[in-house]
Amino acid sequence: MKDVIILSLLGILGMGRCSKDELVNVALRGKAAQSSTSYGGTAKRAIDGIWNPTYEYDSCSHTSGETSPWWRVDLLETYQVTSVTITNRDTLSERINGAEIRIGNSLENDGNSNPRCALISSIPAGGSTTFQCHGMQGQYVNVFLRGYMQYLTLCEVEVNAHPAPIEMGPTQASELNLIVPVTDNVALKKTTRQSSQYSYMGGSNNAVDGRRLSMYKDKSCSRTKSQVNPWWRVDLQRAYNVTSITVTNIEDVDPEMIDGAEIHIGNSLQNNGNSNPLCAVISSYPAWEVMTFQCSGIEGRYVNVFLPGCNKHLSLCEVEVNVGSRPDMDKHLSSDRRVQDMKRGQDILCPDHKTRYENAATGGIASQSSQWDMFGDANNAIDLSWINRYLEGSCSHTKAEVDPWWRVDLSKTHNVTDVTITNRGDCCSDRISGAEIHVGDSLFNNGNSNPLCARIPYIPAGQSRTFPCGGISGRYVNILLPGKEKYLTLCEVEVQASTFQAGLPSTAPETAVTAPNLNLAWLWDLLISLGRPAIRKENLVSGGIEVHSSQYDSHGAASNATDRKRNPLYHAGSCSHTEAETNPWWRVDLLDTYQVTFVTITNRGDCCLHKINGAEIRIGNSMENNGTTNPLCAVISEMREGQAMDIPCNMEGHYVTIVLPGREKYLALCEHKLGKLPGQHEAQIGDGQRPHGLSAGVACPLER
Repeated sequence: MKDVIILSLLGILGMGRCSKDELVNVALRGKAAQSSTSYGGTAKRAIDGIWNPTYEYDSCSHTSGETSPWWRVDLLETYQVTSVTITNRDTLSERINGAEIRIGNSLENDGNSNPRCALISSIPAGGSTTFQCHGMQGQYVNVFLRGYMQYLTLCEVEVNAHPAPIEMGPTQASELNLIVPVTDNVALKKTTRQSSQYSYMGGSNNAVDGRRLSMYKDKSCSRTKSQVNPWWRVDLQRAYNVTSITVTNIEDVDPEMIDGAEIHIGNSLQNNGNSNPLCAVISSYPAWEVMTFQCSGIEGRYVNVFLPGCNKHLSLCEVEVNVGSRPDMDKHLSSDRRVQDMKRGQDILCPDHKTRYENAATGGIASQSSQWDMFGDANNAIDLSWINRYLEGSCSHTKAEVDPWWRVDLSKTHNVTDVTITNRGDCCSDRISGAEIHVGDSLFNNGNSNPLCARIPYIPAGQSRTFPCGGISGRYVNILLPGKEKYLTLCEVEVQASTFQAGLPSTAPETAVTAPNLNLAWLWDLLISLGRPAIRKENLVSGGIEVHSSQYDSHGAASNATDRKRNPLYHAGSCSHTEAETNPWWRVDLLDTYQVTFVTITNRGDCCLHKINGAEIRIGNSMENNGTTNPLCAVISEMREGQAMDIPCNMEGHYVTIVLPGREKYLALCEHKLGKLPGQHEAQIGDGQRPHGLSAGVACPLER
């Protein structure tokens, strides 16, 4: 009898460990699998209950070197996972950096598309780190490492959880008819279209064939021709509330080309559906990548992927559209959201009036944890040069060390809105992956413990990427690269932050005057149109009004853009023209601060209509970076050949600059007539001069 009592008590205690209040490592009883096995490192070693981090002791899993390796444990039933603890290897510990922990009930994509619990920035060599999952439910726990030629090694994975509660209750039959599982891919095999087709292998329907093959040669990817603003669209046949979009990028043909693509969702086919509300913008997107973008229930029948820009081609290897619990969700409750999103979608195509702040890193003091050699000084990363070849002396570079860092002191506290980083272009571009941007006022731990702005998943070789910081307050901006034996190289760091209020305009009285110099009457018309203040005579006769970054030939002087001639043909000698260069610009000095009401842009009429796309109009009082970092009035998305476009600005500034971001770009500016804004009264100044906007035509270069 005594033995029976003891056994019963043990049984009760054992049951207690499975109660909701007691967490157990449920991975011990699970079944492990992985994408491949190398060096004898079978998947089950990671759940053997042994925490030995030395690989030679046969207690760690190990995959082959491959694209996006993964490891998974099947818990055999659904659990509520509180946390996952991972023990890292004691050598080559940096290989785990960037891995993701995913938990869910789906085996789609081998479980790697389940919801994410955590992103592993780093785990100390031989150490264990616990990641909180806050009760996420799932039968499968995956560790997924994105990237090319990656190895995944895990010395122990512990899944702390308790069984998921079984929810039972009455369900109305009418609700059953409305429910659509959130995991349904409603785009599968639906009707698709695209702006053009590159070849017979690149049909638009390839992107909804249910296969995530990322090689174009496998005939499972769509691809357009190289063109202006290519797009792809799927018709879902009826409206849904879209919760998320999963996109598989191409691997073998210009994978970086998708950077900057926009996902739009809505019910309109205006502009081929590309003006529908915006779900997300795709950025920093490497080859082989499968990425999910949250759309928060945007309602629509059409899903578009739209890639703005010149000479772009759009490739999509799979697009999956996951919908919410109820299509045609209560329209009354969601109407405000639809109105807001429609406005946001329209903003993508209209001039962007959002203020862009100056680069606060200019004039700052940079430092770093170490210096590789004479070429790698920390201040090279804030020299306003975007040269990305290390030996040209414009990039910072640390030695190989644990957790290398770089820091800029902005000299005072700013509200940091964005940080833009230019990656090295001549080699080793993957070294930046996993770096963290921190902003704050503390120098504790060299500033690396300040609040986190963003983690850098990837920046293509020689390219720049912008990471939003949401106005984090701080004097110090740090770039920290966690891990062992890491190099940190930065070719440019730009910190967009709040600045001092621009100087107030002159209070000179606005008296009736005429142009003091008839040779400068064209400028007088312009300055009068800009409102206040009235120009004083000495300002008008000063030289150096127009200037640009370079000059193509004798026909392309900067002053041609303000000669009052209206011919948009370059060989007529009335257009400015730069050489092919990085970020060409043209600028006019207004000689004082004015309220610029609008700018008229005319596209060139003899060739290259699409190369104007992406040009920026900037207005402000700063000469920093030749005026190209002044606040943004507008971005020119698209213009027809010879088209004139009036762009409202209503901004104050001393300088008006037009800059065309990108490499090997030409900037040509031709004249157009000046016009007044609708509803604006004519100014009674002198002999009846009308208010005008800045007359400047912006266009593409000759095809030579």
